[in-house]
Amino acid sequence: MKPSPIPRPMRVARALALAAGLTACLCAGVVAAGPPSGRSPAGSDPYSHQRVPPALAEGGTVVRVYVHLIGAGSDPAADEAVRREVAEVFGMWPGEAFNVLLAEAGLARVGAMPGVAGAEYRVYSTDGGAQVTVAVLVTPRPAPPPVAAPSGALASGGSLRDLPKLWQDDRSLAKLVVNPSFGAYADRDAWLGNPGAFVRQPDQPRDLGVVEAGLELGIGGVTRLGGSDAYLYGAASWVGSTTQGRDVFSADTSRVHGGVEDLYAGVLVARKGTRSSLNVSAGRQKFTLNRNLLIGHVLGASNGGERAASNLSPRNAYDMTFDARWRLGSLVLQAWYADPDELPANDSHSRFAGFNLRYNDNASLDASLTLLGVPSSDARYPTPDGRVLGREGLRAANPRVRWNGAFGVEGLWLEAEWAHEWSTEFSMSADGGGIWAGYTFTRAAWRPAVLYRYAVMTGDDPTTDTYERFDTLTGGVQRDWAQGMDMIKVAINRNMRTHRVEFSVKPKEGLELLVDYYYFTADERNNLGGQRPVSTYGGSYLGQEISPTLQWMIGKNLFVQGLATFFLPGAGISSVLPERTATWQTYQLSFYFFF
Repeated sequence: MKPSPIPRPMRVARALALAAGLTACLCAGVVAAGPPSGRSPAGSDPYSHQRVPPALAEGGTVVRVYVHLIGAGSDPAADEAVRREVAEVFGMWPGEAFNVLLAEAGLARVGAMPGVAGAEYRVYSTDGGAQVTVAVLVTPRPAPPPVAAPSGALASGGSLRDLPKLWQDDRSLAKLVVNPSFGAYADRDAWLGNPGAFVRQPDQPRDLGVVEAGLELGIGGVTRLGGSDAYLYGAASWVGSTTQGRDVFSADTSRVHGGVEDLYAGVLVARKGTRSSLNVSAGRQKFTLNRNLLIGHVLGASNGGERAASNLSPRNAYDMTFDARWRLGSLVLQAWYADPDELPANDSHSRFAGFNLRYNDNASLDASLTLLGVPSSDARYPTPDGRVLGREGLRAANPRVRWNGAFGVEGLWLEAEWAHEWSTEFSMSADGGGIWAGYTFTRAAWRPAVLYRYAVMTGDDPTTDTYERFDTLTGGVQRDWAQGMDMIKVAINRNMRTHRVEFSVKPKEGLELLVDYYYFTADERNNLGGQRPVSTYGGSYLGQEISPTLQWMIGKNLFVQGLATFFLPGAGISSVLPERTATWQTYQLSFYFFF
């Protein structure tokens, strides 16, 4: 690479300026709208989101908490007071990591309130990604409640009808973890009709079909420590997985694997009647940050390879995490450390650590700032001049802001996120992020919604001394930052510019039908560090992908996902592959059970 007085391409600067400008507009708009209420607005409706089983949302970031009164009274002020009290007793707020054990313990506290006849909580995937909305549905009680007796299989003398709950009283909860899953998957013209070029297996077929299964078994619990405001919680589980058939990555036709999944413990200190708390956990657990641009659970816990089940992805836990969150009202300060559970054959020995500051008023504004570092890593960045640079020493700053009900328009939301990366070891300046605009027709049948996102992940310009290729680390979760189900296998969120449009409808509660469309172009033709067959693009146009998807929560224990995705390669990819390219078609049907 030869010296250049311009460290960043001007077109990237313009894109980042646009993102920064939108961020400023969002903040200004929120300020103009008045101070945050610190609570959910009356009449808020979480049902506009996709309901998911709580265990599927484990580790996701809570972005909204609602309290709904079933059969509310005629006094709005009194009802609002009840909502506020229920929210404080439930004790889960935006900015926290969703944890099933803490949610169920909070629900038990709500159920024991004198004015509550019944309560349940529901979890919704906000905008389809890993961020979640929690709703607490409460039926008021006109008379004092009876004294609650212990419940669960141990309390009832071993009754199987009470499983998976083992024990629950006013202080403690213990339950089994039983999460089976299975699915069928097929690919036609895999790897765009060039499987040998990508996976280096001459006999790799273009058309494949596999069946995959997974099973998580374990135990988890939470208990109050004496008469204090502290709660001890934790879980331990094991995951077995299998693939029968040959998938797009492997030559093996049958694989079976088992290993530890969750193995963590935590302490929550939360004083009733306040929104101040300290939550510290450590061990093997699912871990994500914000919108999963830099840190997500999918690449943080590798499936496939010798572990099998690359499509079903039954593993979600990092090898080791430390997560400390200190809440003061609407503000959460988080310190964290994460060691991904990578495949042994491809373990980069990367470790990530940082701070995350997040403000969420549980109404209109959700803003965060992440500062991240890589204290150790064996991952390498190749360059056109033959140098090999290292990930170790990477630093990143990642601001994000979202404005719900933008400009006072119900259903309209705007969002901007950007990450800037540099290194303490060499000259590096890389950027990634995007701007969103979304609208939900909240008063229409089926609640149709549409969103648009423009995203930029910079590539390395070979004419400069500065390394500029964006590193996604473990980021990328479906409908958040996993851009294209097949494209992400060819080019994983690096050196890319993307237009994304999504349309969705919800014909009934728990059922969502959507179509995602992506249009991909390269930021730079130099693509060293990507898949070897496409280490140089033949042009800027990389292709398009369209994915019709069904997501359906059936009852309380089954979540079904079916999708088809069609990746049409552009000249930038087709012109550098050895064989004639074809549309890559993928079909998936997955069943996830949670007990």
